Amino acid sequence: SGDPIPGWVQFDDGVKEEYPENSVKGPIITHVAGKEIEPDRIYSVATKVSDLTNGQSPPWTEYYEAHPEHLPPKGAYANIHAELMSFFARNMWRKIWEAIGPEATTKNGSVIYSNDPTELCTYDCDPSERLERIDLDQDGIVTVDEIHNALRDVVGLSVDPTEKSLAEFVHSFADTTGDGVVTLEDFETFCEEMPAFYESQKWRLAFPKVAADSVAV
Repeated sequence: SGDPIPGWVQFDDGVKEEYPENSVKGPIITHVAGKEIEPDRIYSVATKVSDLTNGQSPPWTEYYEAHPEHLPPKGAYANIHAELMSFFARNMWRKIWEAIGPEATTKNGSVIYSNDPTELCTYDCDPSERLERIDLDQDGIVTVDEIHNALRDVVGLSVDPTEKSLAEFVHSFADTTGDGVVTLEDFETFCEEMPAFYESQKWRLAFPKVAADSVAV
């Protein structure tokens, strides 16, 4: 049926809209990431550069035709595939982290998660115990292969034994020190920072993908 006019903008449950009465311009965004929008703040929107001026979104086209100096310069574009992989990797690491915590229990070989992920920020965190759960050879270092195994055995993904791109991205995210290896020091960092992460993400975690008493993978 042709290209969408004026185009689609996809967003998650953290974005809220209001429809002003008698408005012909459509809804107004009032919240981003579950927080009231700040009029003076600059927010990032992922899109193709061409969509800023090709009429897909009339407000964007109107703005950037009037302010071409605000268009991102060539060479400053982000690789959308790398961005999506990084986002997915962060989420996969969170799933691994939740599953290897003391609250995750096994029953008939399956991992059972907490009913309420927002409560995970209140749990005690033992970095050594969590490290041991995915450090298969117990050498104190979590390798890309061990992350790959965790994606399969802990998270429940169907993984190709020869394709480890996602595991490499997850490993890179878990390597908080940037020294190329994931060790107890990195786990200690996550134990310190995860509570703040979960607190900031309560709006997102309030919308579980599966509405069930427990999730088994």
